Amino acid sequence: MGAVNGVCYGVLGDNLPSRSEVVQLLKSQGIGAMRIYYPDKEALDALRGSGIAVIIDVGDSGAVGYLASNPSAAADWVRDNVEAYWPNVIIRYITVGNQLPAGDMGLILPAMQNVHKALVSAGLSSSIKVSTAIKMDVVANTFPPSHGVFRSDVQQFMVPIARFLANTVSPLLVNVYPYVSYRDNPRDISLNYATFQPGTTVRDNDSGLTYTNLFNAMVDAVYAALEKAGTPNVRIAVSETGWPSAGGFAATVENAMNHNQGVIDNVKNGTPKRPGPLETYVFSMFNENQQTGDETARHFGLFNPDKTPVYPITPYPRPAVLQSIGVCYGMLGNDLPSRSEVVQMYKSKGINGMRIYNPDRQALDALRNSGIGLILDAGGFETVSYLAASASNAAAWVRDNVKPYYPAVNIKYIAVGNEVVGGTTESILPAMRNVNDALAAAGIGGIKVSTAVKSDVIANSYPPSAGVFSYPYMNGIAQFLASTGAPLLANVYPYFAYAGNPREISLNYATFQPGTTVRDDGNGLTYNNLFDAMVDCIYAALEKAGAGNVRVVVSESGWPSAEGFAATMDNARAYNQGLIDHVGRGTPKRPGQMEAYIFAMFNENQKTGAATERHFGLFYPNKSPVYQIAFPN
Repeated sequence: MGAVNGVCYGVLGDNLPSRSEVVQLLKSQGIGAMRIYYPDKEALDALRGSGIAVIIDVGDSGAVGYLASNPSAAADWVRDNVEAYWPNVIIRYITVGNQLPAGDMGLILPAMQNVHKALVSAGLSSSIKVSTAIKMDVVANTFPPSHGVFRSDVQQFMVPIARFLANTVSPLLVNVYPYVSYRDNPRDISLNYATFQPGTTVRDNDSGLTYTNLFNAMVDAVYAALEKAGTPNVRIAVSETGWPSAGGFAATVENAMNHNQGVIDNVKNGTPKRPGPLETYVFSMFNENQQTGDETARHFGLFNPDKTPVYPITPYPRPAVLQSIGVCYGMLGNDLPSRSEVVQMYKSKGINGMRIYNPDRQALDALRNSGIGLILDAGGFETVSYLAASASNAAAWVRDNVKPYYPAVNIKYIAVGNEVVGGTTESILPAMRNVNDALAAAGIGGIKVSTAVKSDVIANSYPPSAGVFSYPYMNGIAQFLASTGAPLLANVYPYFAYAGNPREISLNYATFQPGTTVRDDGNGLTYNNLFDAMVDCIYAALEKAGAGNVRVVVSESGWPSAEGFAATMDNARAYNQGLIDHVGRGTPKRPGQMEAYIFAMFNENQKTGAATERHFGLFYPNKSPVYQIAFPN
């Protein structure tokens, strides 16, 4: 999971801009995610095709109670408020209840379960997660952070909720307000500590961790409570945080700017207990003159209703949770840097994802606490057969290659086989099932099991809408992925398509350069690069296999820089920079952010096959760049 900074969009004002103006303002400010507090049709319509991810709240406690008591109402809600907009609107989470009091918390879990079941029936549970947003006061003993525990009177609700989140691989949404803590206890909490300013260091003697701001300490207290509830792998997304700029104690423009800029800058670092990106939403977009409560409630906005900023904020980083560029780390060279040097390179270049082709112990150790998301390949064809042979083999593999490293190593996907061919293809699905079951038995819900396929598993690749799987075994794999919420990993190489047919495919079209437009009369979509057409062909095949909601993760893509037809530095740079710049847009069939991994990190001198195979690297073994590339982070 990468970093997202979003903004909460409240509409309790009689002088606010139109929904379409607000979406344009978000885009102009580089804000890639938002939260809305009910399924606002105008806002959802304005978000179509924007690339902005959204959290949708179901509404107040009455709405939660209705969904809890009536599964058919949940199905209707999903049909009217999710299916009517997805995927043109990137719905990230559905929030079932916002800061519900203890008396209403018994409604949350049944409502969440009903909404989740409705998403499963709609084939959307892999893409859209169901959660609830809690107030910090459901956690007791917040100092030191390691003592955090769910309050005794709400444990009966929070522990089952946490288990549901663990089972569905969903985050817990938490509204975190250092302002409220500081306002209520200014004698013991310094203003600098509450607003991300230097000068205060607090050590948690029980965990040994050190804190320089209150926000991180509060988040880690919730993580401690999740651990005590038996759900240490549940991720936290901060669904609200902010500081008022007027109207009350310590509510000044300077304090609000310091806190909110600190939050924005903190998103990429995470907390001492959970380093790495932290998804965070600032409350709120506007000063809302119809907010009830004390005067400060009307002054949490980053912007005035006339769209001018209340105070200057450094532009938001673009979200990298769904928009992720990784790089494949191959090791077939006798002159490559050490594993630890390579991990440091990834971090220094802002590369937030890695793929390795076997469970390499040194690489896994080097990745601990790096925050780098990992695709971990199980191994070669023999390993696929071994994992398919028995559940005990898969359990042993998970015991040896996953449990010693996770969650310190951020393993996102296990690839059971890479471009498997021949008789071993029949082993892929049973091997995936065995590994998935072994992960479940080990209590690991945050890792998805998939396989990496070559483009030739698709027949009828032109036009993209005609795509269909070439082999029957792929239909079973696609349906398994749909049932587990896992993506299909696909190795997508416009280079090979172009090299095989340069008369019909233009170089510009293959390398993200302007000048070519191709219309698919089958779906009415227009393509200006070959990569999108190839990915959408896979989506078409998934739809025909009854798995239209399975996401595609591009697990390899690249262009060689030497030793072959069209293998030049200029072409390689144009293609790979084009891919990096493109992932935030998605494809014509699936607009929005996507996840892709460039092949490869290094030129590998022991790669076999054509000479081009040894020249796909972004870097030479001495760590100098083969050509200049700019990563988004």
